Amino acid sequence: MKWAERIVMVLLVVVLTGGVAWGYFAVKHEREEVRAAVARGEYQIPDTPAINTQTKAENWQAIYPNTISVTIGSVMVQASVADSLAKRIKGLSGTPFLPEEVVKLFAFGVPGSHSIWMKDMNYALDIMWAAEGGEIVHIEENVSPDSFPTSFSSPVPAWYVVEANAGFVEQNKIEIGDEVMIPGQ
Repeated sequence: MKWAERIVMVLLVVVLTGGVAWGYFAVKHEREEVRAAVARGEYQIPDTPAINTQTKAENWQAIYPNTISVTIGSVMVQASVADSLAKRIKGLSGTPFLPEEVVKLFAFGVPGSHSIWMKDMNYALDIMWAAEGGEIVHIEENVSPDSFPTSFSSPVPAWYVVEANAGFVEQNKIEIGDEVMIPGQ
């Protein structure tokens, strides 16, 4: 029985080694073909289609799929909720736009200064910090993506942070003391 086991083990090693070698040479051959096509001028990177403003406005839910209705001051908006550590870290980073009627709501679940930065941002934001009861305790307006790596935080402990397009605070006359009303809170 030991000889049979040894033969099976040797066969497995040979098959696995052969599979790895075949994969290596297949990838190497494909890379050589691509390099040769580039050298001949036959290889082109496809153009990415431009996104027009109307398409963006119609398809915002593809980027912000899970939203809830929230009232900030007297304005009702849809809030994309960042309620996990991974979602809070990512925030709006890398998103191409934020519709006027949508905000990002960070629900931290504990009071704190909760620093926000503009890493990988494509547009300016107004940032509002709110206490557990929803009262806005601090506001930073028109925070530019160029401000990274500077971070912004509230001098007063906050439970929530709301990010909106730059100009949202001024346009809607949001002030410290206004409330962020979240359903179920």
